[in-house]
This record gives sequence, structure tokens and C-alpha cells, in this order.
Amino acid sequence: MKNKKTNQNNILIIAAIIFVVIAVIFFVIALSLFNNSGTSDSGNSVPSVDIGSSSDNSPQSSSSLGSSSQESRPSSVSSSTPESSSQSTPQSSSQSSSSTQSSSQSRPQSSVQSSSAPQSSSAGSVDLSLAQKIVENARQLIGTPFKDGGIDPDGFDSSGFIYYVMRESGFASCPRDIALQAKMGVIREYDELKEGDLVFFSNDIGGSPNFAGFYSGDGKMIGCLVASSFEGVVEVNITNNYYKTHFVSGVGIS
Repeated sequence: MKNKKTNQNNILIIAAIIFVVIAVIFFVIALSLFNNSGTSDSGNSVPSVDIGSSSDNSPQSSSSLGSSSQESRPSSVSSSTPESSSQSTPQSSSQSSSSTQSSSQSRPQSSVQSSSAPQSSSAGSVDLSLAQKIVENARQLIGTPFKDGGIDPDGFDSSGFIYYVMRESGFASCPRDIALQAKMGVIREYDELKEGDLVFFSNDIGGSPNFAGFYSGDGKMIGCLVASSFEGVVEVNITNNYYKTHFVSGVGIS
């Protein structure tokens, strides 16, 4: 009987030892699995931390992160490029637009001026420039001496002076005879005279033209005249009584 009890106790002890050993083995296995899972979790979390820091800091420090660093670089470049382009482009465009719209505004202005030239010609500005040209050509000859039958700057007579100035001003068909010159254009009265008009006078009141000149404005005329005090091309005032009473006609050719 004692041997049976002893054997039963030994079996229980052995079973208890085996149970403890199995429990220890399971505990060790569970602990190792837990440690492995914790290690794998921590290993997976490190790249995420590095990726976050690399995207927040500089793209250069994230070069060791592989594909995640390649994604962060375009984002940093794309975020900076539009800002710089959006800031620099309007400035450069505004500067460039202010310079040709000194250009793009001065060019339209110049085109408007060029396009307005035909309009002004129809309004008479071209005629005005022609009249000024005639008067200027005549004024440059002031001081040229009188020469009977003269038609060049060595000396003029009255109709020769008209003939030369008109041809120099583009009227190649200007006649030499003073009576024909008086019929070149539109007849004007004394109070209708305009700059550049031909002005004809007679030695006798109511007579035919004997001398002439170019009306230069402000009641003055440039002509080649013969008087007691001068002979040659001069600019004279024609508002006095003599010129008014000996006036024959004005001729508008401009």
C-alpha cells in the first residue's frame, strides 16, 4: 500500500514538473512572439518618422529613404516653383508691359498718328505743310538782288522769283509769265489771304498784275521788288494803303 501511494505521488510530481515545464515553454514562446511583434512595429514606424521629418525639413536629408524621398522632392519643388513663378512672372510681365505699353502704348499711339495722317491730309494739314514749305523757300532767298529777267539765286525779277520758288516747291509746271501765274489756282480776295498764297499787285489801281510775292502771314509778303529804298527779295508789310489799293488778287495754290 505504501508503495502504491509513493508511486502515485511520484507520478503527480512528475506531471506537475512536466506541466510547469510546458507552461514555461509556452511563456517563453509567447514572450518571444511579443518581442518580435514589438520589434517589427518599431521597425515599421521609424521610416514614417523619418519621412515626416524629411518632408518638413530639407529634401537632401531624405535621400536615404528611397521612394518616399523621391515623392517629397517634387512636392517641395512644386510648392516653391509656383510661388516664385507667380511672384516673378507678374512683375516681369508688368515691367515688360510698361516698357513697348511705352512700347505696346507708344506703338498704338504711333499707329494712330500714322493712321490719322490721311485724315489730316483731307483736313488740310498736308496743304499747310506745303504752304510752309513755299514760304520757307521764299524766305531763304531774302537778300537776293534784283536782276531784270533773272530766274535763279544770282538775281530775280518779280515773276522770275515766283517761278523759281514754285518750281523748288514742287510746281514744275509753274509758268514764267506773271499774267499766267495769276491764274494758277483759286482766286482770293485781300481779306481771304492765307499763308503760302501768291499775291499780285498792279502799278496802276485796277490794272493788270505787274509784281507779286508770297503771303507769309501776319499781313506780310515776300517778293522781289524794286523801290526807292531797296531792290531785291524782301519781306514787306502789305497792310498799308498803297498795297491795299493796288491789290489785284490772291491765288491759293496750297
